[in-house]
Amino acid sequence: MSVLVIFLSATSATLGVAALLGRRRLRDAAPAALRVGLAVMFLVTGLSHFAGLREDLVAMVPPGLPRPELLVTVTGVLELAGAVGLLVPRTAAWAAGGLGLLMVLMFPANVHAATAGLTLGGEPATALLPRAAMQLLYVASAAVVVVTHWRRAVLSDALGQFIAVLPRAHGPAAEPPDASATDVVLVSRLRLRSARHVPGFLLVSLRLRRAVRRAPGAVWLELAAQPLTGTFWTWSRWTDEDAMRRYTRSELHAHVMRSYRPRLRESAFRPLPAAQAPTTWPEVREVLRTTTRTVSGR
Repeated sequence: MSVLVIFLSATSATLGVAALLGRRRLRDAAPAALRVGLAVMFLVTGLSHFAGLREDLVAMVPPGLPRPELLVTVTGVLELAGAVGLLVPRTAAWAAGGLGLLMVLMFPANVHAATAGLTLGGEPATALLPRAAMQLLYVASAAVVVVTHWRRAVLSDALGQFIAVLPRAHGPAAEPPDASATDVVLVSRLRLRSARHVPGFLLVSLRLRRAVRRAPGAVWLELAAQPLTGTFWTWSRWTDEDAMRRYTRSELHAHVMRSYRPRLRESAFRPLPAAQAPTTWPEVREVLRTTTRTVSGR
């Protein structure tokens, strides 16, 4: 029962610190608090495999398993390694998964201790039903850590790389077979401060895209978006620089830029002669990556 107290105390203390700092909502702080609670718990139980309770733990090994002392040593090392791994974000999911599996494999020892009337630290071993409930709590907590970190580290990264590219919108100007000496290409990147602004900005971006169809001197425009990072790119071609500037200074375009300026983390624009312009979206993003960025302030 003391192990449960250690786990709950460490978890609650971590949640309390997060609440005092005010940096995380409860649903965001809970997985981190569980990591800390499990880490402290396994640090204590891992050390007990080598001092204090070692003889009692050796006695808990079910009959028939070979070399009980070696098994206690190995599981103690694994618990200590898992405790350290839980505190490192990069290895937390692996550590939690390994410790969850270890708890399942070690549960027969708890069954043996409860049914054989063994003692632990001079006190009777916890009865089987309460012990099973506690073990389920620990395994479920480890599962929460695994799922949370897997979603953030794997799923979010994968989705975060997803870029949606809308079909090309053609303007009134016919696209010449070869780049004209006066043609100009404009590429841009706009990065929002928060994902909550993405739906609204997507709607106004579609309005700007439709406006290109009627803009004098517009040849075509393509729009790409990476919703989970709040990043938008445009890639457009114009018959000359004056036509491009008339569009960017139009009432609609100017209104959108003014309205969203406080919501932008950064923006980057680069006009290029059509003959020197990028020809693929990866090239567009590379051009903008090396372009001086204008960071918007509040």
